[in-house]
Amino acid sequence: MHPSVAFRTDDTEDWRLPLAGPGLLLEVPSTGRWSGRPSLHVEVTSRLRLRVSSGGQPLFWFRIDDYWDGCGVLRGTVSTPWGLPPLSAAGVRGVPHEPGSSRWWEAWTWHMARELAQATHPVLHAGRWCLRPLRIVTAREAARYPCIPSCQPGSLPTPPHGLERLLQVERFWTEDWHAGGVPAGVETNSGAVLPLRAPSREDDGRVKSWRKHAREGTLPPALLLYVDIVGKWCVLDGHDRLHAALLEGVSPPLLGLWPVFEEPIAVEAYRREGMWFAAEAQLRGRKGGPEGIDRANRTLLREYAGVQRVAVTQAWPVRGGLEAWRAEVLACRRWNAFPVDARAWDWFASLEE
Repeated sequence: MHPSVAFRTDDTEDWRLPLAGPGLLLEVPSTGRWSGRPSLHVEVTSRLRLRVSSGGQPLFWFRIDDYWDGCGVLRGTVSTPWGLPPLSAAGVRGVPHEPGSSRWWEAWTWHMARELAQATHPVLHAGRWCLRPLRIVTAREAARYPCIPSCQPGSLPTPPHGLERLLQVERFWTEDWHAGGVPAGVETNSGAVLPLRAPSREDDGRVKSWRKHAREGTLPPALLLYVDIVGKWCVLDGHDRLHAALLEGVSPPLLGLWPVFEEPIAVEAYRREGMWFAAEAQLRGRKGGPEGIDRANRTLLREYAGVQRVAVTQAWPVRGGLEAWRAEVLACRRWNAFPVDARAWDWFASLEE
């Protein structure tokens, strides 16, 4: 028998994300089919060059500026990336709960977790994963990219935003992560959402069907994967559902998936003593009622846990290294004509730091 994925309730106290409902932790074993690279995975070379691949085919190439001031992105030409089995009408009717309710979110979270665990071409790899319902934020509310990356292993996920760009599939672009950064280009915030394929036509049968669900408020959630090193969400499942929601002008329900790392935290004795005084004062005054009591308890639990859970994307080495990465980028440009800014492209494809 193959070792199986274990599910349990996500008891993480604070992801600092606008969440929409209860979530799950997926414990993936380190043996059997889970021991190697999954079908969809991130690869890395020296000098901050990345590649996102599906089934051995590149979906994206990234180059991050050495000072973390910006990023270049090149989209691959794969038309059928990794994906979950399409949702059926019967599957949607099988979730009878009120859309948006806790039971509705719980049902869809468990459904997606089972699909991820049983996928023929997996995206999960050994370790712990979090699957949580998310809320979209506006660009104004979105998190900024750091000018200098954290030296800690991983970071907290940033909330998704910018869904309107899902219908604007560009081949190559650069992003300015910091005012005055190099290269100058599209200014963007952390948490942008990238599609893994081009959008279907508006008159496509599945898009038209999902538009009806969007109007009725019964649209199932789309599934996003967080890639923390570039601060972006990739659409794993639900391209047509997101397309339908955008056409109807409604906010789609979202499930976020990210690998989890437990980072040890050293907490000084004086800090814990201060937290006890604060909790006692809050409980003595009965401020906030039952919610205040729960908040005080969660704060104390977090302080005494000794660890903080963060998102950390595992990356495998690009076979052939930096030269192989550059050869693929140049070949993509040679075989597929698309407009580029010459200066930005020269920077992106260069071997220079």
